[in-house]
Amino acid sequence: MKKLLASVILSATVFSAMPVMAADGTKIAMLDREAALLASNAARAAQEKLNASMKPQRDRLDGLRNDIKAMEQRFQKEGATMSESSKKALRDQADQKAQEFNVLIQQVQERTQQAQQDLLKRLLPSLEGILDDLRKSGGYDIILDRRSAVYVTPELDLTKRVVDRLNAGK
Repeated sequence: MKKLLASVILSATVFSAMPVMAADGTKIAMLDREAALLASNAARAAQEKLNASMKPQRDRLDGLRNDIKAMEQRFQKEGATMSESSKKALRDQADQKAQEFNVLIQQVQERTQQAQQDLLKRLLPSLEGILDDLRKSGGYDIILDRRSAVYVTPELDLTKRVVDRLNAGK
């Protein structure tokens, strides 16, 4: 009985470790395109450049956030003793700062999205060429999105190989 159980477990282990080939002989690989692109040197450099260029906006956002917080604290501390005109002036000032904050946040988000789209436009042709080369050299019939799988053996995941080739400029 122990030998039978051991044989069943061994067979299950051997067969579960060979998911590269589907029942019909189809060879499958996985790729996380987003992770590959974001891990590339080009993406890291673009992110650093974007962060550096956005520093003044981030600093302004931090200043606005601090100003709004200070106004809220002042209103909480002094609100009971403030005149109605002072309360209204403080609310108007806080509303103006909040509106400026929201406009700046939207501008930062739009600029970030544009930078990401520009990076994708620049890297996608290389990525597609690399995938085609890997597909041909590996004999893969299907390359699936890595995020759609619960588990993938490292041998089937092409993500690192794609990053290496993107960084090599191939």
